[in-house]
Amino acid sequence: MSDNLMEKVSAFGERLKIGGAEVGRKMSAGMSSMSFKVKELLQGPNQADKLVEDATAETLDDPDWAMNLDICDMINHEKVSSVELIRGIKKRIVMKSARVQYLALVLLETCAKNCEKAFSEVAAERVLDEMVKLIDDPQTVINNRNKALMLIEAWGESTSELRYLPVYEETYKSLKSRGIRFPGRDNESLVPIFTPPCSVSAPEVDTSLAQQIEHDIPLQSLTAEQTKEAFDVARNSVELLTTVLSSSPQQDALQVLLIYNFSISNYFLVEVLILIR
Repeated sequence: MSDNLMEKVSAFGERLKIGGAEVGRKMSAGMSSMSFKVKELLQGPNQADKLVEDATAETLDDPDWAMNLDICDMINHEKVSSVELIRGIKKRIVMKSARVQYLALVLLETCAKNCEKAFSEVAAERVLDEMVKLIDDPQTVINNRNKALMLIEAWGESTSELRYLPVYEETYKSLKSRGIRFPGRDNESLVPIFTPPCSVSAPEVDTSLAQQIEHDIPLQSLTAEQTKEAFDVARNSVELLTTVLSSSPQQDALQVLLIYNFSISNYFLVEVLILIR
């Protein structure tokens, strides 16, 4: 066999070897991807995804504030992974349904305002990138686009609170440099970007209220006879108003009278209850 023929056979064998290795690599990658998808399918959505899906369901007419705040409470008490929940919100933001997008943005805003760790997770998961894509997408409805812009503006201008996460200011300035017009911040976005938990306990609030009532109403202002009279006046007033309202068709015209008389009755009741403590 000539040297030329040997070289051709050798080159052909090398090509077969390279081709076989490439096919094996692609098959291995394909099997790995399929394995991941099968595992994901069998496991189903995690708890965080399920919570987010329920809070951003397309069947909801308006945001479910009770559900949103429950989710925040679960994050703060570490009953659900904040990382997985922010990832779940990110998945919903990129969906094509306008309602799902809006509800996801509202949930994101609620979590950011009520969960201290939310801003770090939003930055780490690059949620702002998806919000910018939503803003740039010509098919995004104007309401959702404006909502995303208001959030980015509120976060971008909160440099003192979010100095440790420069991505918020950078994203905001990047949009402004491109000539993107912001719709202006609404009343909700003008409040602090993070609402700390209430530091006053319920008993303290009750005590403060009682002290204020005691300050406004002297404790010795009624005698025993006046106390009985106050009870009678309050009871008779409520009974009279109930009878009039139930028997008259002019409900709206009587509402002012109801509020006025009921306020007087409540004044007597509060004063009496304080006196007989």
